[in-house]
Amino acid sequence: VDMTIIVEEGRRYRMGKLNVRSATGEEKDLFFRAEFLKAIFPLRPGDIFNVTRIRKSLEDYRKLYSSVGFINCTTVPETEIDDEHRIIDLTLELDTGKQFFVRRIEFLGNTSTRDKVIRREVLLDEGAVFNSRSWEMSVLRLNQLGYFEELKPEDAEVQQNAAKGTVDLALKVKERGRNTIGLTGGVSGLAGSFLGLNYQTNNFLGLGETLT
Repeated sequence: VDMTIIVEEGRRYRMGKLNVRSATGEEKDLFFRAEFLKAIFPLRPGDIFNVTRIRKSLEDYRKLYSSVGFINCTTVPETEIDDEHRIIDLTLELDTGKQFFVRRIEFLGNTSTRDKVIRREVLLDEGAVFNSRSWEMSVLRLNQLGYFEELKPEDAEVQQNAAKGTVDLALKVKERGRNTIGLTGGVSGLAGSFLGLNYQTNNFLGLGETLT
C-alpha cells in the first residue's frame, strides 16, 4: 500500500522575553535571584523556540532547588504568543515549597559492617539541609566500596515529614562475600615440597580495613 504523508511545518517561532517569578508573588521566595535563574536558562531572545530544551531546563531547575532542600519545587511555564512577529514570551512561575532538613540517617542490613564505615561515605549530616545530589553521590560512593550488593534507587529511601520540613534517610544494604582464600603449592629441588595459604579480606571485623 502506497502512503503519502503530508507535513505542514507552519511558521518558525523565536524566543522572546523571559520572566521568572515566584508563585507567591514575592521575589524573596525564589531563594535564588531571578537574574541568576534567567542567566542559566538555555535560550536567549532571538533563539529558535525549542520545547525540548525548555523541558530540560525545567528539570535542571528542579535539580538545582532539590540541592538546597526544596525537594518539592515545581516550575509552571506560561507562554504569550505574538503571531505577527513570530515571537513567544515565556514566564516561569516557581513554587519552591518548603525547605527540608535531614532528621535521621539509618542503615539496614549491615550485619557485619559497622555503621561508622557506611556513615563516612555519606555526604550528609543529621540536621543539615537535605541535598539530593549529595544523597545520590553517597550511594555511588557506597557502591564503589565493594562491601555490599549494588544499591538501587529503591534501596535509598527518603521519607518526608511535610509538617516539620524534615526527611528521614534509610539505606538498605546487603552484605557481599568479602573474604578471599587461596592455596599454593609446589616442589623445590632445594627445599622439597611446600604448601602455602593466602587469606585476604577488605572489610576486617566490619571496620572497612584490608587484611592480608
